[in-house]
Formats: sequence, C-alpha cells, structure tokens
Amino acid sequence: MISRELTVTAKVGLHARPVALIAKLATELAAQGISIRIGRTADQLVAANSSLRMLTLKITSGEKVLVELGTDDALRAEALFIEVAEALAAD
Repeated sequence: MISRELTVTAKVGLHARPVALIAKLATELAAQGISIRIGRTADQLVAANSSLRMLTLKITSGEKVLVELGTDDALRAEALFIEVAEALAAD
C-alpha cells in the first residue's frame, strides 16, 4: 500500500463529478487488482469504487484527503496519484 495526502481543489469540494471520475478509475483498477481508498484520516478511509461512500465524507474545497493505493509499484502509484489529483480538481 502506498498513501499520499492530496488537496481537494474543486470549488464545491468532493461532489458528484470528481466522485464519479474517481469511482470510474477505482473500478478500472479493481480489475487489475489495485484498490483505492480515500478519507480524511487512515481510520476513515472508504472504498473509492463507491460514489455514495465518498459523498458521505462531505469533504469541502481546500481540505486534504488521504488517498491509499493497493499497490507497491511506486511508479504506477505516482501516475495514479496524478489522476486522482486531477479528479479532485474537477468542477
């Protein structure tokens, strides 16, 4: 597992569009055996393939979130963190 803290930069926070983008990515990665979890802290992580669970976090713009990837491949993780960060910026 590799984790990183990212900032939600979408104007209205973690809303439907970024959640949908992250859930789509999580579903695609699950087929490859890679999980994504997201939350404010390590003990509040939820599965990113569940839009509803991510929306219930009620994360606002400017908040930092912890993103955990179920891989030990640092190069792959770096690319995935970039994709997640782009989704967290989606308005």
